[in-house]
Amino acid sequence: MNLFIAGTDTGVGKTFITAALCSDLITLGLKVGIQKWVTTGCSSGSGDIQFIKSFVAKVHGKETARKLPASSPYCLSFPASPHLASALDEVEIDADKILHEYKKMASMCQIFLVEGTGGIMVPVTRSLLFSDILQRAMPLVILVARSGLGTINHTLLTIEALRTRGLDILCVILNSVSPGEGKDHTSPVIVEDNIKIISELGRVDVFGPVPFARDFDQKEVWKQIRPVAEMIKIRFQNK
Repeated sequence: MNLFIAGTDTGVGKTFITAALCSDLITLGLKVGIQKWVTTGCSSGSGDIQFIKSFVAKVHGKETARKLPASSPYCLSFPASPHLASALDEVEIDADKILHEYKKMASMCQIFLVEGTGGIMVPVTRSLLFSDILQRAMPLVILVARSGLGTINHTLLTIEALRTRGLDILCVILNSVSPGEGKDHTSPVIVEDNIKIISELGRVDVFGPVPFARDFDQKEVWKQIRPVAEMIKIRFQNK
């Protein structure tokens, strides 16, 4: 079962949510693998993949993290959209290479989690969007969005874009990107209404909000992630 962790934008917490889901799916007894098609900002390896492995190591031990199937086909040095980062590094991104690695890695796992880069309309090259590759891979999508003010428009637009391309959405996860109210306007009244209105207008299950956390052991994080992990396990068992 292949899942793409999409975001409504950059900085919405896709890596943290992917790490938490990966760890909890392992807890539920599933063999999990992870991948990030394109990493920017570090040519020596994917910092996001390393973060996920560190998360798993903290919860399940270093040996489990070491054995976790993981890859990032393209790692580019400049922190920008892949189309620009690849041009500056003089690297040609090949969708066929990405899909070959995707299929190879997916065959090694029961649940395969692929973390996106920015939003789904981010250009991979000057003539190719992430959504184009998604249409060829056809994974089930989990959409990560900010929990606070401004998320409704971004989330509904992304839902519409995914469905227009024939992609199925498992759920939306609202994530808190800063502590408390203020910076991202995470008033409880706003967040509660965001959950309801996105669910109703988007016709999709909405989970969260996942609280802002620096501690892997924060119980409230697992409280919000576990229902999603259980949904994934049930879908996998019923395939």
